[in-house]
Amino acid sequence: MSLSKSTVRGLISDSSFPLFLLLVGSFFLTVFFRISASVVLPLEGERLGMSAAMIGFISSVHFYAYAFLQPVSGILHDRYGPVRVVISGLLLTAGSCLLLTFVRTPFTLGAWRLLSGFGVAPMYSAVLVFQAFAFPPERYCFYAAINMGLSSLGAIVSVAPLGFAVDTFGMTGTFALLSAIPLAMALVLARRAPADPIRLSAAGKEARSLFSIFPGIGQAILFIMKNRRVRALQTLWAISSASLLTFQGLWGVSWFAAAFNASPGSARFWSSLVSVGMMMGPVFTSGVVVSPAGLPGIIRKVSTANAVSWFLLLAATGWGGAVWVGGLAAFTVGMTSGMRGVFSLAAITAVSPPGSRGSVFGAMNMTAVLSAVVFQWGTGIIIDHFPGEAPGTFTAAGYFAGFTVVAFAMAASLFALHPLGREPLVPDTGEDGKS
Repeated sequence: MSLSKSTVRGLISDSSFPLFLLLVGSFFLTVFFRISASVVLPLEGERLGMSAAMIGFISSVHFYAYAFLQPVSGILHDRYGPVRVVISGLLLTAGSCLLLTFVRTPFTLGAWRLLSGFGVAPMYSAVLVFQAFAFPPERYCFYAAINMGLSSLGAIVSVAPLGFAVDTFGMTGTFALLSAIPLAMALVLARRAPADPIRLSAAGKEARSLFSIFPGIGQAILFIMKNRRVRALQTLWAISSASLLTFQGLWGVSWFAAAFNASPGSARFWSSLVSVGMMMGPVFTSGVVVSPAGLPGIIRKVSTANAVSWFLLLAATGWGGAVWVGGLAAFTVGMTSGMRGVFSLAAITAVSPPGSRGSVFGAMNMTAVLSAVVFQWGTGIIIDHFPGEAPGTFTAAGYFAGFTVVAFAMAASLFALHPLGREPLVPDTGEDGKS
């Protein structure tokens, strides 16, 4: 079922829509700064002669910090409203940008990744909680598509355009200018904070001690562990997200440069098509209204397509053809990942208790982010066994070996489709732990 133009106009005229777009803008920054490592760290790694394992570790520090705050952020959104939580995150993000304006060493690069991980941690769950609370549940895919489509622009801007800016203005000048963007967004959100509908509805919860959030985190983790269908969705989400972030957020540019003997500008452009695909995938789903009965079937289809796309990417890079073939394969990976993300989030929303969605989203995203840490660090260890001629550079064979492991992990994740089942996805009753 598709949305008519008049229906779309009615949806976006909702008074909550401007605030929703501002929160999507904050998630745009999350994606931008997460993926910016794929430009910054290879350049700095080659300058400093760092190993691939060290580069992977420094990149993963961002995800350690991000993962640590995921369940905490989710409960804070439920209790205080996402707007105020996001404002604090934006201020930390601005501070992280300023770290790159000083002398850059492995330590300061790690500090940048750590602080940026803390800063952007609340953004993703903020949008998920807000759209689940403020808009009709049957239109979830529409708003999720807007969120994922617009935020995916952050990944596009953080590769080729960011690389151009760094080449033109230098690392110091580029990140000094970037620090102004989260500061400006924080000021705009501060003016709109009183209109946050979740803050208004959760006013009675604010008086409770901050320490009371920890039982809520435990309850969310227990919910995920007990519910077989949520565990299945967690597996699919974690492995797909970790695979994507390993390519998109760290090795994609370097892999394309080595595999196709491409210039830095060409490698940035063609590898960034994965982010274009991430934007287009949700666009294709924006007019889809999926019933609880239809969600398991469509998740099976998009998850399978997502796994197959990784083997297409391996074939494109191993074949040794034109770089644009690799770009098309990367686009396919991104598109299927974006579609899988929209429907998976709709499924998680469908099975989660309405009053605890923030904590469930946060706990599940924590696992997904920690999986990205393992994938980035693990591929770095594999790639280290294939050094290039210059310190800090690596061969195409190393990247191919690392991402072969990634592709087979994606294939193995499809075993989670069995416990997902085929029955309609409905909120967990708590009676049998199965939904």
